[in-house]
Amino acid sequence: MPVAYIPKQFIPPRISSLAEVSNAIPSNALDITPRFVPFAANDILRYDNRPLVDKTHERDHIPALMRRFPNESCPWLNADWQSCIHPEGALYLYNMNRKTFTEAIMDETTFHLLARCVDELYDMLISRVPSLESDDIELVVQLWLAEGEMTCQYYFVDHAARTLFWLHDNREATMNIFSGLRGVDDPSHIRFALESEYWTHCERYPNHQMDRVKLLKELREVVMHASAEIITSDMSLSPFDADELSRILELINHLRENAEENDFPHSTCIIARFMHYFYRAKFFNFCGLPCARLDADKSVYEEDTGFHLLISPLSLVFEAMLFWAPQAHLKDIRRVWVDECINTPRWKDFNRNLMTEWTGITIYSTVMLAVDVSFLAVPNVNISQSQSIGIIATYLSIIFITGSLIASVLLARQNQRYGFESADKAAEFLSNLTGTFFGVKALATVHSLPYAMLMWGMIYFAIGLLYNVFKFTTTAMLASIVSGCVVVIMFISWFIWAAREVHIFQRLARSVLRFTSKR
Repeated sequence: MPVAYIPKQFIPPRISSLAEVSNAIPSNALDITPRFVPFAANDILRYDNRPLVDKTHERDHIPALMRRFPNESCPWLNADWQSCIHPEGALYLYNMNRKTFTEAIMDETTFHLLARCVDELYDMLISRVPSLESDDIELVVQLWLAEGEMTCQYYFVDHAARTLFWLHDNREATMNIFSGLRGVDDPSHIRFALESEYWTHCERYPNHQMDRVKLLKELREVVMHASAEIITSDMSLSPFDADELSRILELINHLRENAEENDFPHSTCIIARFMHYFYRAKFFNFCGLPCARLDADKSVYEEDTGFHLLISPLSLVFEAMLFWAPQAHLKDIRRVWVDECINTPRWKDFNRNLMTEWTGITIYSTVMLAVDVSFLAVPNVNISQSQSIGIIATYLSIIFITGSLIASVLLARQNQRYGFESADKAAEFLSNLTGTFFGVKALATVHSLPYAMLMWGMIYFAIGLLYNVFKFTTTAMLASIVSGCVVVIMFISWFIWAAREVHIFQRLARSVLRFTSKR
């Protein structure tokens, strides 16, 4: 499932499942007064801690003339409540009079306690906003046992304003609404976060009768603009790539055929899911603010230019030993990991490029390994002279080439298994790396190991080859070989200088300048 932009994820401590909540409620549940706690639509644990099938309860026959199939999962429901089935298959409960939703994982005692909480919440809402139009207002509640205390988590939905709201201050908005994004202050910016949560609610509970014709027009405009942006720019902020946007447009054309029919909730779920991704991207890109992100690889925060006495020198040493490959990989990582947020299309391209690089290095390493072994079989190369510089260099070449081959195979296998997973898992992985001492530089270094070890293997092979050539060659041939080596070295040096692959002196100067300016 593609995700627009995922910031550093907040992982809350594990609390009890909905089934454990029902077991923890005593028989005198009506005497309990749960504490009302605001929560977000994305925090509904529909997909976590699902109850398991009881294999001891089963029917071994179908009664004769059975033509009605009532859902007996919640036999204690009263006339105000009805069970609904989500297009994905989840069962949830809906009160048409109160316009209230809840998950259908509870027992009768929990249900009565929850119904009382619903009445209290609506009483509080009417007392605070007497003139509120209730036709477009919905409520979502669930009982939750957190640290031994019974809480009633809730949020109200205003379909007219396309937002969520609460009767209490949301003290955890930074995590459960803003997902840890820093610098959120403007109300117009907060609106995009709440509208993203609103569309998540519409996807989870698609009972509201929406103007699908108007929504499809809006969604079509957004998708067409994102498609044009991807075609004409490499810095697109779209949460989908060109192929996905094309398929979304095709899907919208199919949805328009049934846009005026509200009998099926499937279309509402599809529209809400896509709208959620686009508004989520607007929120993480600070849309509508002077500091809005306009290019996918540009940060909206001030760059950290601090000089680290340990990390900076070590980085220079490692980059020199690894032929400055980590710097190139670090640049690619920072293109997909901007402000601790992942751009999903770029994440896919990033993994695809890594696979291409490692596959190519695997082929080169295999060829070089065969060349090294063949070199040892040359008659002039005396393997019995194990102390020979040429033999030692060849052995070192074989070791580095083998290391490059193993590293590239392992990294390619890991990338095939985990590289194309959802962006939220990738964000969690990169967030953990960001919190370490070396940060994402460690990941860039690991990605560059196959290339660096292949280069060292080639260098050691060249040393072993040239040693044997210089040792057993006549003077005339030696002169021609030396001139050839000089020409090759000049070409390589010229290429490195032209491509500006090495900036060691500039980087040293900048690092020292930052350090002295700090003091």
